Amino acid sequence: MNATGIAHSETTAQHQPGRTGSTLAASASGASAGQSGTVQVVSTAGADDLSGPIDTEVSDDQRRMAELLEAKDLVATRVAAVALAQRDAAAAAEAERVAAARWVRPIEARVTQGFGGSNHHIGVDFGAPHGTTIHAAHRGTIIYAGWETGYGNFVQIMHENNVVTSYGHMSRIDVRVGQEVDTGEQIGLEGNTGKSTGPHLHFEVRLNGQYGTKVDPLAWLAGHGVTY
Repeated sequence: MNATGIAHSETTAQHQPGRTGSTLAASASGASAGQSGTVQVVSTAGADDLSGPIDTEVSDDQRRMAELLEAKDLVATRVAAVALAQRDAAAAAEAERVAAARWVRPIEARVTQGFGGSNHHIGVDFGAPHGTTIHAAHRGTIIYAGWETGYGNFVQIMHENNVVTSYGHMSRIDVRVGQEVDTGEQIGLEGNTGKSTGPHLHFEVRLNGQYGTKVDPLAWLAGHGVTY
């Protein structure tokens, strides 16, 4: 093909719609192709489109991975919360068990008269200076707080299992009926009211309610880890 033919082919190709760069390149190199027998095809069509589907797939994978990590973190948070709640519940149960078992001395004093004996003493007496603090021997509810013949200023506390402790001859009462008291809480002061020959605390323990069976307070306290 002569130079005029080549020029004509290029001009024609430029005006033919739908022809690609590869076609133009082939036309432009026609003379050389006739000599070597090889046509070199160069195509750039669609090169920019290759990243589209790949980028979309990568983006979807990243999104799914982020969702999985978020779900994993959420599960871990919930598991930790459940474990913490279980530990708190166990600690509360242990604290309740300890509180239910804990008894203390009702007064820091010496024993002046024990339970029973020839005069059938129904409690135990503790001698101490007038005004010594009296404590609830165990947690419970105040069921009596006032004057009682013989006992003077008198307090009774209802504990678990229908056990009642009584405190007599007090100089002052610091609690009221219906009040909840904790183990060791101050309920009044030791005194010499009622049928009494000197400042002391008369202390009783009864089973099966306010008018139930009277037991040796020292033996009862010893059975609950409290000794004099």
